[in-house]
Amino acid sequence: MLPGNSADLDPLTVIAIRQGTDKWGAHFYTPIYHSLLAPLRSKPVRLLEIGVGGYASKYLGGGSLAMWAEYFEHGQIFGIDLHEKQLDLGERVTIFQGSQDDRAFLERIVRQHGPFDVIIDDGSHIPVHVVASFQALFPSLVTGGLYIVEDTQTAYWASHDGTADGAATMSLARDILKGLNHREIAEVDPAYVAPAYAASIRSLRAYHNLLVFEKGDNTEPSDRSYDLRHPRAALALQSLAAAVGTSPTPRAVAFFTNFLIPMGRFDEALELVEWHLRLSPTSLDLLVAGYNVSASAGRFERANGYLRRALALAPDDRWLRGLTNAKL
Repeated sequence: MLPGNSADLDPLTVIAIRQGTDKWGAHFYTPIYHSLLAPLRSKPVRLLEIGVGGYASKYLGGGSLAMWAEYFEHGQIFGIDLHEKQLDLGERVTIFQGSQDDRAFLERIVRQHGPFDVIIDDGSHIPVHVVASFQALFPSLVTGGLYIVEDTQTAYWASHDGTADGAATMSLARDILKGLNHREIAEVDPAYVAPAYAASIRSLRAYHNLLVFEKGDNTEPSDRSYDLRHPRAALALQSLAAAVGTSPTPRAVAFFTNFLIPMGRFDEALELVEWHLRLSPTSLDLLVAGYNVSASAGRFERANGYLRRALALAPDDRWLRGLTNAKL
């Protein structure tokens, strides 16, 4: 939400105005940045921004870097620009001269000054350059770090080699969006080859003229091939078991049995269902769980017993009535 008046301005926007950066006014990025980065303000972040500003002048630009240095008072701020810059922005700000599509140059900066908590591409805005920088720099983000591409409108502008479909910038966004679901796609398309970064992008957020990629674990198993040996699935099972053991509810117990069924732990599941049915005899969740466990174990008479009890409580439930026609 944009501020209604000057009294509503967030701290980063106030600093942006003072430092004369176009991230507020010409654009409306600083409220978004503040919402994303406020938890990092007091930390020793390492932020890298492509594009210092001031065009080819040695002595102009740097407003954005100055803003970040003021906002992150314990941070180390690094800038990249194609042109030489001679700006005194304080000892916590370092500027390098080089091209954002020069992979060797970028990798040298990563080796010497990475990893980074935040990377911002406010450079040439030429789509192929955007992709080249992303491919070289995204791996240098820390887990939970953010890679942000500004001014994505230029992906549609012929003046920046853009096209009506957003050129390489939007192709990258589409590939990342698809990659977020790489495990699901592989289930239905064995020929699908996910991008190398697919397993390490946790989220994609899109704003007006702004893309935000969050680095993190994206290896959770597909719903269609749920593997309880997977670390995330194992953690889920552990947390559910702890909840059932300490503060169980009928719904939690019923849900927990879904994990015990594929493990073949039918007796344990049914024992849980029966124990909690003594406490909550009218719980449809528990009765349906008992039905599912029994049917999965091939104990059809017992399954029908749970179903009859459920129908006695909800005789007008069409779904429950439909189960009476199931071949058990």
